[in-house]
Amino acid sequence: MRKHALLAGLSAGLCILAASGACAAQQWPAKPITITVGFGAGGTTDVMARAVSDLLARELGQPVVVENKPGAGGAVAATGLAKQAPDGYNLVATTSTTLTLDPLLSKLGYALDDFTYVAAVGEFPEAYVALPSKGWKTLKDATAAASQAGQLTVASNSALDKMITAYVSRHDGVKLPTVPTRSGAEVVTQVLGGHVDMGYSSGAYYPQAKSGQLHVLAVLGEKRVGGLPEVPTLKELGYDISSINLILFVAPKGLPPEVEAKLTKAFETVGHSQPIQDLMAQRSVNPFVQTGAPLAATARAHADGYKRLIEATRSPQ
Repeated sequence: MRKHALLAGLSAGLCILAASGACAAQQWPAKPITITVGFGAGGTTDVMARAVSDLLARELGQPVVVENKPGAGGAVAATGLAKQAPDGYNLVATTSTTLTLDPLLSKLGYALDDFTYVAAVGEFPEAYVALPSKGWKTLKDATAAASQAGQLTVASNSALDKMITAYVSRHDGVKLPTVPTRSGAEVVTQVLGGHVDMGYSSGAYYPQAKSGQLHVLAVLGEKRVGGLPEVPTLKELGYDISSINLILFVAPKGLPPEVEAKLTKAFETVGHSQPIQDLMAQRSVNPFVQTGAPLAATARAHADGYKRLIEATRSPQ
């Protein structure tokens, strides 16, 4: 009996000493989890992250705290996360292009493979928009007008939309100089004020589009936006290109398998819950939920596609 007691005590002691290993993974979560949003409060990523965190806390039985750390298009939060211990207690909510595209364009403190891809909950409804008074039905009408006028200006707020605009410009043989802005909301303001001919927005345009103040010329994803079923995709207009920008939840690379399994299961449940599905519809976010290995493969495929896009827009005509 004494021998068995000593062995049991030794096992318990080893479990305590191995708190970062299998024992800790089995007991996870034993304390609150923090989700850092790579953008400011009030935006789509922040709103989705906070709604998800409330339901995630119920699934995991621990509080889920949301903090905002905006900067460099999400790169500040991603860089910080890459340095954290892979214990499942620190995650980042960001846009997929922050991880799949930005490291290809600039030297950052992280790379695509520095993370565990836990979940994607929602796809941004990226689009080109213009004033209805322009009389353009689709992006093809806009580029035809650019051909006649010599050029059309495009309000821009990301490296991605600059590349896509450059691709469209070269494809149709027209000039589409971009005008930089600080946010999607400013793009909408610039277009509504008539300061530019059209603009790119990841979703801030949606209320004005629904009210008729803006006309959507094309959506950038692989499928049409649920709330705007009449608007064609770029591919439907003949451009062999698309942009799928997801709301991502990632952890540091090396997450213990047991912790990853618990996280992905919880995110699957929350992502498909009615409150989150309803919120995605309200925010004009396409309903998309993916977790674990399939999501990691999706991220890799997106990065490979952006590499081809970069080569296509940088190579001489």
